[in-house]
Amino acid sequence: MKLSREFIVGVLVVVAIALLYLGINYLKGINLFARQVKFYASYENSAGLIPANAVILNGFKVGIVSDVGLSTTGDGKVLVEVLLNNRKLVVPKDSKLEIYDADLFGVKAIRLILGDSTIMAKGGDTLQGSITLGLTDMIKSEIEPIKQKSTKLFSGIDSILTNLNAMFDDPSAKNIPDIFSSLQYTINNLESTTENLDVLINNNSQKLTDIFSNVESITGNLKNNNETLSRAIQNIGSISDTLAKVQLASTIKKVDAAMTGFSEVMNGINEGRGTLGQLAVNDSLHTELVNASKSLDLLLNDMRIHPKRYLSFSMFGKKDSEDFSKKELEQMRREIDRMIEEKGVVKQ
Repeated sequence: MKLSREFIVGVLVVVAIALLYLGINYLKGINLFARQVKFYASYENSAGLIPANAVILNGFKVGIVSDVGLSTTGDGKVLVEVLLNNRKLVVPKDSKLEIYDADLFGVKAIRLILGDSTIMAKGGDTLQGSITLGLTDMIKSEIEPIKQKSTKLFSGIDSILTNLNAMFDDPSAKNIPDIFSSLQYTINNLESTTENLDVLINNNSQKLTDIFSNVESITGNLKNNNETLSRAIQNIGSISDTLAKVQLASTIKKVDAAMTGFSEVMNGINEGRGTLGQLAVNDSLHTELVNASKSLDLLLNDMRIHPKRYLSFSMFGKKDSEDFSKKELEQMRREIDRMIEEKGVVKQ
């Protein structure tokens, strides 16, 4: 039987199409002759994932991403379909399909992270989806805050430069060079003072050494007499305890009672009770003493002027009827004056 040329061409075209389909799927990683299992995962975004990206388990490729598209529920999430080449692979129900960067160029892949559940997932189940930041995303996340801070920094520097230009353009800023000159002079003085201080320390290093030696000696003595000082402090504490035990309350009560009695005595004196009160309050005794003093003054003056009325004695062998001589009168006057003086002293 002779085949026509058209039939042969048709067969060759079908074979070529079949080989092309098998080749494309093979390049995608889909093995049409192997029994595959299909799983799904939902993500907030695709993170650059595309079909034909690899599915990796422990560094080994176990499948590919077969489809990436929006979820049919209308919630805006991305639904990813993966095909695992090995149907015998045991996948727990709580396993994860994590999108990550497979290389430095940002090619995405899915990492299969097996869970611990005793319930196994079946073909067509939806597993947990997660996205880990790749190197590029991490660099972006780190650079973005730095970029914002740099922008603020440059903005601040620009503002500072603007203010400086405005300040230097101000006529009142002409004294700024003088300020810097004074600052330089101050710095030079500080350097000179530092040098003088170094010279002073160098010249008196021995004295400083002696001072530190004395301080060290004093510290050593305190350390050696630590026990004595402790006993002294304990003695002070004992004295304090003894003073604390004194019956201060009883003593204060006694003093208060004494002061109360003294106050009652003073009140009695002020009210004129008793002899001392009569003397302190009644003026009659004082009046009588004043009157008696005045009468005594008159009597003494009269005796000095008329002694014959009160004295009747003979001096130097003379008779009573004779007059006193000047010497006798003078002697009597001195005696009366002495009595008046004694009376005056007693009166004071």
